[in-house]
Amino acid sequence: MKKFLNILCFSFLILSLHANGITLTDHSKIKELSSFRIMGTIDLRTEKDYLSEVKYKTINHEGGMKVTVLEVLKDDIQNNKTGKWLYVLLTSPMWVESGEWIEKYQKFLIFLPDDISIFDFEE
Repeated sequence: MKKFLNILCFSFLILSLHANGITLTDHSKIKELSSFRIMGTIDLRTEKDYLSEVKYKTINHEGGMKVTVLEVLKDDIQNNKTGKWLYVLLTSPMWVESGEWIEKYQKFLIFLPDDISIFDFEE
């Protein structure tokens, strides 16, 4: 029985180490200085202009895109999806679809669709 309890405790410890903080599906809680991780494919614009060209496109990988929100700009509809325009600071480096390595501390304009969950949310 003691061996079973030790295995159970060890399993619980491993699971808690791999747990990701708060998962958020309600984007209305996003505000300036919120930080989180986005999984999925997101268009990155280097200019703070909704009509500017997409410079990079993220790839969906286990690390995701880690950002801090500098500005919450507006709610909008893009490609038949509702969401928010955010001006963000990349807080962790990452690979993008083109194969380029993007260093942290770069600023991007992104459209975050409402149907994308965000992870490790901190206000």
